[in-house]
Amino acid sequence: MDIKDIEHIIKILKQNEVTDFELEQEGTRVKLSRTTAGTYVSEARFDVVPAVHYAAPSAGNAPAGAPAQDDSGRFSKVESPIVGTFYRKPSPDADFFVKEGEAVSKGQTLCIIEAMKLMNEIESPISGKVVKVFGVEGKVVEFGEVLFLIDPSV
Repeated sequence: MDIKDIEHIIKILKQNEVTDFELEQEGTRVKLSRTTAGTYVSEARFDVVPAVHYAAPSAGNAPAGAPAQDDSGRFSKVESPIVGTFYRKPSPDADFFVKEGEAVSKGQTLCIIEAMKLMNEIESPISGKVVKVFGVEGKVVEFGEVLFLIDPSV
């Protein structure tokens, strides 16, 4: 289920004056309730799991400041599981969840991706050291975009 599907459902609900709607599909649960003012309040649970790949980027495509190619084969890429706005901290005045060079544990929050006013915490799928942060605070990330590079051997 993607954002366009949810927008389409909301449009149908508005046209038919439905006040409550709940759907669970492929690990995604969406519950919509319309208030007396006519706006929808949503509650959703996404089983969001970031993709992890163990692959070396080619020398020509390596971003500035990326580790040398001979070391990069051991690093894991953590990719965005959804499209949304990338946030490195829980609130504007808080510290980053993680910084380059810091150790992370499996399940530790790396960032938040906001999609349709829902804050989705992205957790580290492995333990290791954050080598590179590619996501930019407040910028939109695409599905499959590399957000972090983690060294699992640390």
